Amino acid sequence: MKTLVKIKHLSKCSKIIEGEIIMFKKLFNKEDGFTLVELLVTIAILAVLFGITTLTLSGVGANAKNTVCLSEVAVVQSAMDIYLAADATNTIAVSGAAATISEAATGFQQYLRGTTKGLYTWAAGGDSLLQTSCP
Repeated sequence: MKTLVKIKHLSKCSKIIEGEIIMFKKLFNKEDGFTLVELLVTIAILAVLFGITTLTLSGVGANAKNTVCLSEVAVVQSAMDIYLAADATNTIAVSGAAATISEAATGFQQYLRGTTKGLYTWAAGGDSLLQTSCP
């Protein structure tokens, strides 16, 4: 009797295990993937995001150059104003179409700490200030 109960119990257990194995195989043997439409929609969304990002960042360089130009103009203007106030002069001599201001006529360079990054540059020897174009 005991062996018969054990056999029935083992038979039930083996059926349960077989059922679980079959379910496990069904779960993990699915060969479902993404459809073509899902892939195309994903690619389209990524392309739109890339386009928006590119358009947003395209003007950053030009804005930075304009900001640098404006700040350099302010720095040089402040130095010239300080020079004019210290020297009690009302004018600064400017020569040429490129607006080169000569140190011999002004002595402004003592009011500037160093060369700025692009709008105004020093000529050799630090005796003149050349204004280049500002975008």
